[in-house]
Amino acid sequence: MYSNGMQKKTIVIIGAGVAGLSAGIYAEQHGLHAILLEKNPSVGGMCTGWYRKGYYLDGCIHWLTGTKEGTLLHRMWKNLGAIDKQEDIMYLDSWGTYEYQGQKVTMWRDLDRAEREWKELSPVDSKMIHKFFNMVRDFAKVELPLDLPIPMMSLPRLLKLGLNVLSVWPSYLLSMRISCEQFAAKFKNPAIRFALTKCQVGDGNLFSMIYSYSTVVIGDGGVPRGGSKPMVERMKDKFIALGGTLKLNANVESVIIRDDAARGVKLNNGQVIEGDAVVSCLDTNYTLKKLLRDQYRFPAFERRFKKPELHTSPSCVYLCFSVKNDKNLPVPYSFDVEPFDVGGISINHLTIRSYSYDDTFTRNDRTVLTVLIDQSNKEYPFWKRLSKDRSQYLKYKNFVAEQVMNRIKEHLPSMDDIELLDVSTPYTFNHYVNSSNGVYMSFTFTPWASMFAHSGKLKGLKDFYLSGQWLQGPGGLPIAMTQGKFAIQRICKKEKLSFVFEPLRKSKKA
Repeated sequence: MYSNGMQKKTIVIIGAGVAGLSAGIYAEQHGLHAILLEKNPSVGGMCTGWYRKGYYLDGCIHWLTGTKEGTLLHRMWKNLGAIDKQEDIMYLDSWGTYEYQGQKVTMWRDLDRAEREWKELSPVDSKMIHKFFNMVRDFAKVELPLDLPIPMMSLPRLLKLGLNVLSVWPSYLLSMRISCEQFAAKFKNPAIRFALTKCQVGDGNLFSMIYSYSTVVIGDGGVPRGGSKPMVERMKDKFIALGGTLKLNANVESVIIRDDAARGVKLNNGQVIEGDAVVSCLDTNYTLKKLLRDQYRFPAFERRFKKPELHTSPSCVYLCFSVKNDKNLPVPYSFDVEPFDVGGISINHLTIRSYSYDDTFTRNDRTVLTVLIDQSNKEYPFWKRLSKDRSQYLKYKNFVAEQVMNRIKEHLPSMDDIELLDVSTPYTFNHYVNSSNGVYMSFTFTPWASMFAHSGKLKGLKDFYLSGQWLQGPGGLPIAMTQGKFAIQRICKKEKLSFVFEPLRKSKKA
């Protein structure tokens, strides 16, 4: 009940990924009742893991921004139950090793060590190397303003944010307007150029790459033990303990609209679930076209979605193997290979990730090894066409796996005992989470595309809120989590409920 005696309002949340779980938990913590609907038999959405041949495979987390105690994101992850015990956060020594034609470049967490090694490798690039590492040091001082939507920030909070950005303005301005490829071209050494262009997937600008590296450097980019699945299961348990209602295998067909307001949803089985407001944490295009029957416009999103050549979003072919455990293998480890074609793109390198650092992924003397091959929304038409012929689709997946295994064995002869466990494609993302263009993240930060953020409100439709990573580029888990929270903050403001950043309310089971 509200403090004024009114009955709790019900919020129907579509999609139990990180955004939906976040929205559900914050709703329950602020006097609202949340009904969380998920089409799959388990929660997590894109943040997931699964089993193949007795091995646990992680489908998402390579590092998690927000693992450093005292940061805004860490406080939010803790409140949601995503991070339980700090000792379960693992910190790797580097952000990866990149080898090109026999020369290795490592992005160590220890920046002094990394800068020294790079300069020893290529003295002629010393000035540019120093400039790069100074930018990493600059961004290590910046914390993303994810406690409140910017329109809801107070003037002092906005001024503090402005001063924070101003302190690193030269680095920010340069890195936002240049791609990794353009920046790498300023270096003479080919191995350094290789590292700067392969450490980040997709077409992201220099800012997104350096900022990601900086979070790992300061200890804010650790890896939760067990990866994605245990993390979202902890969030699910927190939601249920608070009194939230979770319905799995509940595929939403449409949003119920009365008098220009969202009043619930209809499931594919015909069941109607009523509510006072609806929050959709699904792919935005799927929500607009399918759930809202293409009746409401979102021009800023539609312009980007319809021009994948300008507004790219990352996807991949994700291959999982079991190999003999080698704890000396860098994580991740990228190297150049003989080119081969995947989805119309020439692949000239492989980035492999051994999970030997986490016992969750090991069996006896073997461990899981994954390879992520870059694709994007531009390649999705290829995968969509291919998926229409199941036999050809499976044949092509096996072809890609063979190409990858052959090149791993060629580069690492000791890894001759390699077993294929699974292959996921852009079509997998579409099938599993209704990703309209088969991607796993939102629009990438690029030098030619402006930053994108949206309030989640649609003109002409009351009590309906878009949420999730699509509302703020470049997406990812922290954006999904905060956008789920933002949706509840907006509902609380409308309902005149005070929002507490870190609620102290105990669960019903406590």
